Amino acid sequence: MGPLAWSADVVGGLKWWQRAVLVVCLCALALPLWFAARNVHRFADGDRTITEGYVHCDWDGPCTGTWRLPGGQQGHGEIAGLNFEYDEEQVTGIRLYAGRDWAVTDRSGLAFDAAYEFAGAALGVVVVLSVAWFRSR
Repeated sequence: MGPLAWSADVVGGLKWWQRAVLVVCLCALALPLWFAARNVHRFADGDRTITEGYVHCDWDGPCTGTWRLPGGQQGHGEIAGLNFEYDEEQVTGIRLYAGRDWAVTDRSGLAFDAAYEFAGAALGVVVVLSVAWFRSR
């Protein structure tokens, strides 16, 4: 029994609404894969840099700032991984790993997040297909 025969057996044993739920669940699992691909892309294509000018951190929100990339491009946007108190926000020269519109303080966090998202998507597929397999019996 090949993979196509297995999938035809599972889908054939489900009611129409169960097939619809199966398709919706499998499509929803594309979302963590999109986030994982984004983090892999950022991990591979970012550059080491430092902040340029002041970094502003809201007391309940993200930190934002600007940085200079190789080639003279200036990046700006949210900086993930910074947590400053209000009186410490005028700090300059913070080490970053960044692209044009994103920055993180720790590059390894991107790899960890991507691995976590890939694992979550794989586990989700296993759970969804297991449930479909048992419901088709």
